[in-house]
Amino acid sequence: MSVKKVHATLNGENIPTKNQLVNLASRLAVPPHAFFAQDYEVQPSPVVDFRAAKPEALKYGKDASKFEYLFRVRDFLSTLCVRLDVSMPVTLGSSNLDENPEQFAKSVEGLLRLSKIRKEASNKLEFYRMFRLAIEEIGIFVIQDHNISLNIDGFALCDDNNPYGNFIFINTLKRNHGAKSFTLAHELSHIFGKRSAISNNYEYDNQVEAYSNEFAASLLIPREDLIEELNKKKYFFNNYEMTKVSAEKLADIFKCSISAMFVRLERLGYSKAEYTRSFLSGFGRANFPDSDKPPAFGPKDGPKPGVVDLAYFGVRATSIFVSALDRGLTTKYEIFENTGLSKKRIDGLLEVSSERNIGDYI
Repeated sequence: MSVKKVHATLNGENIPTKNQLVNLASRLAVPPHAFFAQDYEVQPSPVVDFRAAKPEALKYGKDASKFEYLFRVRDFLSTLCVRLDVSMPVTLGSSNLDENPEQFAKSVEGLLRLSKIRKEASNKLEFYRMFRLAIEEIGIFVIQDHNISLNIDGFALCDDNNPYGNFIFINTLKRNHGAKSFTLAHELSHIFGKRSAISNNYEYDNQVEAYSNEFAASLLIPREDLIEELNKKKYFFNNYEMTKVSAEKLADIFKCSISAMFVRLERLGYSKAEYTRSFLSGFGRANFPDSDKPPAFGPKDGPKPGVVDLAYFGVRATSIFVSALDRGLTTKYEIFENTGLSKKRIDGLLEVSSERNIGDYI
C-alpha cells in the first residue's frame, strides 16, 4: 500500500483490501486485528537503541517486519536447541562499564583464539569467516543480511532466561569484511554486557557505545601487536593523507576495517581525532574504502542452492536445522513457517551442509 493510500485510508477515503491490511500489519510488526482493537498496545522492543545520548527502546520504523522476522528466527532456533538437547553454550563472562575494555578484550581474545585466527587468515574475508565461526562455537547465533536500513550496523539479542538465546545480526549493506568484523566484535561486547542493543558503530553519544567501540578495537587490534608493528618505522602520521595510507596498510595486516584502525590509532595517541572524523564522514558514499568489496568469482548462473542461505544463517543455525530434520524433531514445513525458506532452498541447504559436514557441528 502506497503512502497516499495509507493517508486516504486513515481519512476514511479508502477501504483497504484484506491483503493490504495483512501486508500493512506485517510492515508494522503487529497482527491484523490490531487495526480493529480499541485498546491494542504495542509492546516495547526488547532492543535498546544506544545510538543517542539517552538510550531508549528501539522504534522499528520501516524495518519493523525485518525485526519481527529475526526475533521469530531466534526463538525458533532456541526451541530447536531445546528439542535437540544441545549442550549448554559456554558460560560467558560478563563485562560492565567500570571494567577496562582493553583488559577484558584480552581475555576474550584468548577465549576465541583470535591471535591464531589472525595468523591463519590470509585476508579480511577469511578472518571474518573464522571470527564468526569462533563466536558461533561459544553458543552465539550470528546471522547476516543486507535488507535493512543502512544506518543500522547490527544488533545483539541477549536473554538471561534462555541459554540458547544469544543472537547477533550483522548488516552487510555497503560494508566489506573488515567492517563486518568490527560490527561483530562490537555486538559481542553487548552480549558479554548482557544487553539487547542496536548500534551504529561510529555515531554515538553515550558510555555504552564508547565502551563497546573500545572493546571491539582492542579485540581486533591488540595494543602490543600494533605497537610492535609501528616500531618498524614504516608508518607516518604527519597529515591526513599520510595517516590514511598508514591506516590502510595496518588494516590489511590486522584484517580489520580502516575505520577501526583510525579509531585505534587515535585512541593510542598516534593519530588526530580530526583525521578519524574526516575519514568516517565518507561512510555511505561511493568508493568509501570500508564499503568496497573484493570482486566475487563464481559460476555464471550464480551460487548453487544453499550457499547463500548458509552465508545468511551461519554454521551454527544451519547445523541446528540439519540436525533437527535428521532426528525427526522438526519438519521442512515448520522451518518454512519460521524462516520463509522454501523446500527447494531447504534442500539446497541440506546438500551444502552434507558436502561441508555441517550437520556434525553440534
